[in-house]
Amino acid sequence: MLKAAVFDFNGTLFWDTPYHNRAFRILAEKYSTPSPEGLRSRRMEDSDLSFIQGRTNNFIMRYMFGEAITDRQVADLGEEKEQIYRDLCKGEVVFAPGAEALFEALSSNGFSLAIASSADINNVNFYYSEIASLVRWFPRERFIYNDWSFNSKPAPDIFLKAFDRLGADPSEAVVFEDSGAGIRASLAAGSGMTIVVNSGALPDLAGFAETGSNPFPVITDFRQAIPLLLHSTQS
Repeated sequence: MLKAAVFDFNGTLFWDTPYHNRAFRILAEKYSTPSPEGLRSRRMEDSDLSFIQGRTNNFIMRYMFGEAITDRQVADLGEEKEQIYRDLCKGEVVFAPGAEALFEALSSNGFSLAIASSADINNVNFYYSEIASLVRWFPRERFIYNDWSFNSKPAPDIFLKAFDRLGADPSEAVVFEDSGAGIRASLAAGSGMTIVVNSGALPDLAGFAETGSNPFPVITDFRQAIPLLLHSTQS
């Protein structure tokens, strides 16, 4: 029986994929010719942006600039990109359609809630400053973020950490994701259900055929998940 819900944030609870993609393109354009330090980014085509979706900046910056860059350069470039992103979406940060209705329904039926996001602490602080009700549903300790202590999705680490924080067995948890990497991480973590959020860029679910024919419910409004999950508590 399901009793916990873990949400990815970017592209799932906040439909910000266009802001991230724009920020990556701006950063790539800035470094399209080598910097004095020799940094040069690959061009970020649509296929590149799809590939990096859901992953941490530790992975993404090495993908963009090459494996030879230092940890310090990874951190600096990652924060440069995130500042661009924050500037682009400031004042635009809102929960996705139906999200708070789902939080209310799940909380009223005994579910515990957490976020498991590849965002770093600066972005997490930004989200709490932008969405007044975020702390109501997700106290700070329930927002698991990229603190550099675990592997990037599609590794299951972040979801396992969230399940542990909630005191839930993986089989008792539903995960909400919008990216292929996140779906794979949820499956690898052994979650009881994975629900895919289509925020305008649905991942290719054909790649998961080995797990069954389209085994994931797909929603475009979080209210659509309420009957799915509340029915599961009675199963």
